[in-house]
Amino acid sequence: MDLQQLATFRVIATLGSFTQAAEVMGYAQSTVSEHIKNLEADLQTRLFMRAGSKRVALTPAGERLLSYAQKMADLEEEIKSEINTPAVPHGNLAIRIPETVSACYLPQILSQFHRLYPRVNLGFLNCVYFDLPEELGAGAVDLGFLMTDDFQAPNLHTEILCPVPLVMVTGTSHPLASQVPWDLSRLKDEPLIIPANDCSYIRLLERVLTEQKIKLPYVWRVNSITAIKQLLINGVGFSVLPEMAVRSEISAGSLAILPWQESSVISANLLMIWQKNKWIPPALQLFMQMVLELQIKP
Repeated sequence: MDLQQLATFRVIATLGSFTQAAEVMGYAQSTVSEHIKNLEADLQTRLFMRAGSKRVALTPAGERLLSYAQKMADLEEEIKSEINTPAVPHGNLAIRIPETVSACYLPQILSQFHRLYPRVNLGFLNCVYFDLPEELGAGAVDLGFLMTDDFQAPNLHTEILCPVPLVMVTGTSHPLASQVPWDLSRLKDEPLIIPANDCSYIRLLERVLTEQKIKLPYVWRVNSITAIKQLLINGVGFSVLPEMAVRSEISAGSLAILPWQESSVISANLLMIWQKNKWIPPALQLFMQMVLELQIKP
């Protein structure tokens, strides 16, 4: 039994999937399976049982092991920090972050952080709304950012960093851009183009449309904000995006803002989220402190 096997065990236990754990940890699935096979051999017991198609659940022995595995991971990090603390912080940080945040809100912070702490290796993963509490709890992710109205989960701290203005946009050549007077019901025959990765602010739009009894039969999921903007510019559908992500295109006249009905205007907050009751390594403390001190603005 070694610490890497326990780390793999924690991530699988949290996500309920060998496949997802391999993706998050950057391993081949065979490596993940080998870690668990060896760990079960050392402990002479099964740790997982099948819980449906490609899903696994902890056995009673696995449930007992999970709390010890997390304690050992925290202790390992604390020992490394206390015994081998160099003059300059070091280590790896895994951060869940929406594409728009990393592209529009954090470049200045990341540039300054790297200049001050070049030995800290930052790894950025796409935004995942539902799995974030489990990933933080398992230690697969150190810090998360979300754009939504609110986010609460047991054992998590949530800090509101700034409001995020959201705009509904389409290409200036699209018929939607010239329709007056405006009504949200006009959207029902147009494709809504949204990020393929789970971005929580889209749920705000879904809530508004549900309240207005508007059902959208066409929802396209696209793998990048840049690709979404190019589709809109070429006259395809509409989207709801953070205003900062489309500010230059609006100024250039290639995208147009569609007006919300006054009672339906939506906004989001940029949130920073981390695990409660868990030792925070110095590199993560410094990164969080810099995010708070530099006061991200929309």
